[in-house]
Amino acid sequence: MHRDFVRRYQFTKRVVVTPDFYKLGRLPRSAGLAKMRHVIFLCLLGLSTYTLSQEGSLDIDGDGDVSMLTDGMLLLRSQLGFANDALVKNALGPGATLITGGAIQSQINMMGDRFDIDGNGRLEALSDGLLVMRYLSDRRGNALIHDVIGENANRTTAAQVEAHIASLMPVPVPPPLANTVGSGRLRFEGAAALKGSSIDVYFYIPDDVTADTPLLFAFHPLDRNARDTRNALIDKARAYRFIVVAPEFSSSLFPGGDGYNLGNVFVDGDNPSAGTLNDESEWSFSVVEPLFDYMKYQLGNQTSNYSVYGKSAGAQHALRMLMFKPNARINQIVVAGAGWYTTIDDQTKFPYGFASSPLEAADLSVLFAEDLTVLVGEYDRDPDASNLRHNSVVDRQGLHRLSRAQFFYNQAQTLAFNLDVEFRWRLVILANAGHSTSAYAEEAADLLFQSP
Repeated sequence: MHRDFVRRYQFTKRVVVTPDFYKLGRLPRSAGLAKMRHVIFLCLLGLSTYTLSQEGSLDIDGDGDVSMLTDGMLLLRSQLGFANDALVKNALGPGATLITGGAIQSQINMMGDRFDIDGNGRLEALSDGLLVMRYLSDRRGNALIHDVIGENANRTTAAQVEAHIASLMPVPVPPPLANTVGSGRLRFEGAAALKGSSIDVYFYIPDDVTADTPLLFAFHPLDRNARDTRNALIDKARAYRFIVVAPEFSSSLFPGGDGYNLGNVFVDGDNPSAGTLNDESEWSFSVVEPLFDYMKYQLGNQTSNYSVYGKSAGAQHALRMLMFKPNARINQIVVAGAGWYTTIDDQTKFPYGFASSPLEAADLSVLFAEDLTVLVGEYDRDPDASNLRHNSVVDRQGLHRLSRAQFFYNQAQTLAFNLDVEFRWRLVILANAGHSTSAYAEEAADLLFQSP
């Protein structure tokens, strides 16, 4: 029987790593040494304790507490293959009710794949075990997940990992925004596309929210003013009881139309090529799904999908996200007053069509089955409107926003008919409205949340 890989003598003062750790057959002496050191550093950080009831939870030793140096260490050792006395030695709480290696292992086995923290189908000490250790040492955000997510993981963001571990606590951790009502702002950094930086997220939470209150993601126009975008929806959010989430895609992180309108898919969206195609993790669209998980965690929300609204440049961002991210958990979407469109045309080069882009492989039957509303004002037809793009290719769609919306919708409808596939899109022309922020926001909310 191998000895304990971490032998503790007065563990608050020092921790000794014995050579026996490297005899386990799990980790060569050279590989993972930095991670092993990190485990030790976590131990030295001190003990974080949650006083809770234990059944079917992270309170593995049944002492009424969940702590890093007992329950976290027991899980880590188990995943490394420790058993019997080596599993429990110096790792039980003072009031433990489960004190033998067999009883501890049975408790861990009872939890099954719930201890697969990153959701990759494997129970691994240097990913799942280390994530639990970090969480119990009060690490959050990037400090929690940095360099420990396993391959092919389904939970890859800090918000997803935090939410899963919180669900393993005997008493659920109260969501940070559980008692928040009204307008607010937070900083979000949990997406690879943000490159270690963060963005502002403006939100509005109506009275009497529940775990099932729907979320609406609202994408701002080219002015990058997410605060005004949120504010335009507050009255309707209050009336229909939905939560507004308005991320602000800063020009420093997502510069110009390439970075925002076109989703940062290419370095130069107007001249796409295989060599300038950005990794999907860098697309601005790739911020939204992790942000959805983060907001669910913050709110204690249990909804499985979200609605989307975008106006002008935000409409372009929203529509292209729908095209490029077919697996996004979008329930329904309204795009209002877009200046121009990526048309469903595999003969026209991106950004005006699908050619020379990943959209060449798009499943049109899936795209046409989305609950999409193209919204445009009756008077949104100024050919000289500010920032309205004109060239020989885009002008084939029309010379103003109204004609271009009609062109985009009609072309898609005709194609769906020719393919004999379901077509759930609709075109709504808003009477007596131009390119109005308030008119578009109010109509979009009615379309999304008003009962039939």
